[in-house]
Amino acid sequence: MKPEEVRKIREKLGLGPEELAELLGLAGYGSVMNIENGVRRPNKLAIKLLRLLDSLPTKRALELIEELNRHEPK
Repeated sequence: MKPEEVRKIREKLGLGPEELAELLGLAGYGSVMNIENGVRRPNKLAIKLLRLLDSLPTKRALELIEELNRHEPK
Protein backbone atom coordinates (compact mmCIF):
# COMPACT_ATOMS: atom_id res chain seq x y z
CA MET A 1 0.00 0.00 0.00
CA LYS A 2 1.38 3.35 -1.02
CA PRO A 3 1.74 6.15 1.55
CA GLU A 4 -0.65 8.40 -0.35
CA GLU A 5 -3.33 5.67 -0.22
CA VAL A 6 -3.16 5.67 3.58
CA ARG A 7 -3.50 9.45 3.72
CA LYS A 8 -6.39 9.40 1.21
CA ILE A 9 -8.30 6.80 3.23
CA ARG A 10 -7.64 8.61 6.53
CA GLU A 11 -8.86 11.89 5.07
CA LYS A 12 -11.90 10.26 3.40
CA LEU A 13 -12.94 8.95 6.81
CA GLY A 14 -12.27 12.29 8.50
CA LEU A 15 -9.76 10.78 10.91
CA GLY A 16 -6.80 12.59 12.38
CA PRO A 17 -3.44 10.83 12.58
CA GLU A 18 -3.97 10.11 16.28
CA GLU A 19 -7.36 8.51 15.60
CA LEU A 20 -5.95 6.33 12.84
CA ALA A 21 -3.05 5.33 15.08
CA GLU A 22 -5.49 4.26 17.79
CA LEU A 23 -7.58 2.29 15.29
CA LEU A 24 -4.52 0.47 13.92
CA GLY A 25 -2.93 -0.08 17.35
CA LEU A 26 0.04 2.17 16.61
CA ALA A 27 1.98 4.31 19.07
CA GLY A 28 0.54 7.62 17.88
CA TYR A 29 0.83 10.56 15.52
CA GLY A 30 4.46 9.88 14.58
CA SER A 31 3.74 6.31 13.53
CA VAL A 32 1.01 7.40 11.13
CA MET A 33 3.17 10.21 9.77
CA ASN A 34 5.98 7.70 9.16
CA ILE A 35 3.57 5.53 7.16
CA GLU A 36 2.15 8.48 5.21
CA ASN A 37 5.66 9.76 4.45
CA GLY A 38 6.91 6.34 3.31
CA VAL A 39 9.34 5.84 6.19
CA ARG A 40 7.56 2.69 7.33
CA ARG A 41 4.91 0.37 5.93
CA PRO A 42 1.68 -0.67 7.63
CA ASN A 43 1.45 -4.35 8.55
CA LYS A 44 -0.69 -6.73 6.52
CA LEU A 45 -3.66 -6.61 8.91
CA ALA A 46 -3.64 -2.79 8.88
CA ILE A 47 -3.57 -2.81 5.07
CA LYS A 48 -6.53 -5.20 4.94
CA LEU A 49 -8.51 -3.07 7.40
CA LEU A 50 -7.74 0.14 5.51
CA ARG A 51 -8.74 -1.41 2.19
CA LEU A 52 -11.96 -2.76 3.72
CA LEU A 53 -12.84 0.64 5.17
CA ASP A 54 -12.07 2.29 1.84
CA SER A 55 -14.35 -0.13 -0.02
CA LEU A 56 -17.34 0.70 2.17
CA PRO A 57 -19.56 3.75 1.94
CA THR A 58 -18.17 6.34 4.35
CA LYS A 59 -21.15 6.11 6.72
CA ARG A 60 -20.79 2.32 6.99
CA ALA A 61 -17.02 2.58 7.44
CA LEU A 62 -17.47 5.03 10.33
CA GLU A 63 -20.07 2.73 11.92
CA LEU A 64 -17.58 -0.14 11.70
CA ILE A 65 -14.86 1.99 13.29
CA GLU A 66 -17.26 2.90 16.09
CA GLU A 67 -18.04 -0.78 16.63
CA LEU A 68 -14.35 -1.70 16.69
CA ASN A 69 -13.70 1.05 19.23
CA ARG A 70 -16.31 -0.49 21.55
CA HIS A 71 -14.12 -3.56 21.78
CA GLU A 72 -11.00 -1.81 23.06
CA PRO A 73 -8.95 -3.95 25.42
CA LYS A 74 -9.20 -2.80 28.99
